[in-house]
Amino acid sequence: MLIEGQYIDDLKSDRKDIMPPLPMVMRLVPLLFYCSLLFLLVVGSVALVYSRVESGRRDATLTQVKALKDEIAAKKSARSALEAQIRQSTDLEAWVLASMPVQPLVVNIVRSMDPQTSIVSLSLERDPETPSQLRLGLRLNTDSDKQLEKTLDVIRSMNYREFSPTQTRARGDLDYRASLLWQSPQNEGQTPGERTNSITPL
Repeated sequence: MLIEGQYIDDLKSDRKDIMPPLPMVMRLVPLLFYCSLLFLLVVGSVALVYSRVESGRRDATLTQVKALKDEIAAKKSARSALEAQIRQSTDLEAWVLASMPVQPLVVNIVRSMDPQTSIVSLSLERDPETPSQLRLGLRLNTDSDKQLEKTLDVIRSMNYREFSPTQTRARGDLDYRASLLWQSPQNEGQTPGERTNSITPL
């Protein structure tokens, strides 16, 4: 015997649901969770790309800074070498200008001697640090000091001035020693004080 379905439903007892249905807000929680994961994934990818780009820029900047530092160091080294060459050239120029040839001085000293006077020894030494200064050593075989005065006049006529002179006699010879400083002819006519200031300093 067959029983229709509607009669079976009538036989069931009414019962309450175990749990009420979820509210609409709670149903959105899974959707929000997956949206958050997607957002974190996108943000993380963007941050990773940005960090790589910034790392490349930083490396490029550090490389450029290093190249600039090397260039500055090279220019400083070249400048130091150039300044050293300029100083050497300046010193050499000053030395050459002050290194007046001594041959004319020696010739005039010899020519200033009278027939009765003979030169026992004659020395001229140039100071390496101050080439304008000469150390004169002159030993004469003469009975009179006039010969020495005549020779000194010849030396002065060549724009040399003597300083710290010493004069002694030994065994009939006259020994004279002094430092000679060359004075520019342009300083002729100046006062003694101005002439002293114009002499090349030691």
